[in-house]
Amino acid sequence: MKINSTLKLTLLLLLVMSGAGTASAYLAYQAGTQALKGVSQPENNPTKKLTEGSKKSTEPTEFKPIDEKTILIKVYDHTHKKNKAAASEKDKDKQSSNTEDKTSQLSQDKTQQGETSQTLAGLPLGVQDQGVTLEVNGATNEGTTLSLNVNLQNEGTTPVKFLYSFLEVKDNQGRSLSAITEGLPDELPANSENFVGKVKIPLALVDDSQSLSLNLTDYPDQKLQLNIAQIPVIR
Repeated sequence: MKINSTLKLTLLLLLVMSGAGTASAYLAYQAGTQALKGVSQPENNPTKKLTEGSKKSTEPTEFKPIDEKTILIKVYDHTHKKNKAAASEKDKDKQSSNTEDKTSQLSQDKTQQGETSQTLAGLPLGVQDQGVTLEVNGATNEGTTLSLNVNLQNEGTTPVKFLYSFLEVKDNQGRSLSAITEGLPDELPANSENFVGKVKIPLALVDDSQSLSLNLTDYPDQKLQLNIAQIPVIR
């Protein structure tokens, strides 16, 4: 039986293809082996670790309540430390405040001592008319102002009214000086207590003055004449 040429060609092609496929597979295997020479298999399976971890996390744990005594001790320590810190801060503030008060008191005492030493020369001076007494018992420098400390008292039986814009202040050269009053009442009641106030004069007006005089009368009758002269100028 003769095999025709077509069948021979077909078989030849099959053999060539099989050989080529076998050769390609061999070369690919060799190339893969060379590429994986530096790679080693992990000692443990990663998926196994994940499985074990999930098992542990889902396993129920035993509930252990905290001892009440331990809680109370911690709360006491926290509160005690907080209160102690607050008390310490309060003590510091108190000590600082006491120090400032003492310093302020000492400064005030020194100032009062200095003012007192200035108010003694030639004073007090006073005058009385119809039961009304006007007295200058001190003079002090208050910044840019000469302050005369005055007392007013009505021992009469009728009230007396004053308008202090009528108060006349002059120096020893006869010059009229502007002045304001502070703390003096507009009306002195009968049989009244002693009222304390001030007459304030700018120091710039008395730079070259040696003494001052005050003249106060009632309003509107102007029957009283309360005149005080030779009031020393304190510098």
